[in-house]
Amino acid sequence: MSAAGIVLLCALELLGRSPDRLPPIEILDERPPRASANAEAFADSRTGTIYLIASAPAFRAAQAAQTSDAECRDADSLRMVASIIVHEEWHLTHGPDEEGAYFAQLMALQLLGLGPDTVPHAYVKRAMKAVLAARRVAAGMWGFEGLRV
Repeated sequence: MSAAGIVLLCALELLGRSPDRLPPIEILDERPPRASANAEAFADSRTGTIYLIASAPAFRAAQAAQTSDAECRDADSLRMVASIIVHEEWHLTHGPDEEGAYFAQLMALQLLGLGPDTVPHAYVKRAMKAVLAARRVAAGMWGFEGLRV
């Protein structure tokens, strides 16, 4: 089995899920041009598929740690990949709302042992704030006192 396949199986094992209990998941070697520059994964609601990007930091770290299919190594990066799957699954189930997807991802991290005092949790929370702020700006809602919110 490929290192990318091992990462996926290990992440699903952490979630306590089997591939048949999730939407289809495909692993892409590179980020497609249509995906945002910081995307670690994305979901396509038309096909109901989750796409993990193997060249993204979390997946790359998890993949580099796997030396055999006998054991899952680098639990933190695998937990991050697992939480990314939860984030994208949330989109397929509930739609494009990023806030809900990020909250689902943060909850998954916490359930996997990476709570608010950990670097991965802080990383996801920072990403959530940046995405939500960018969407507010794009919608013309700045959020500063005295301005529209």
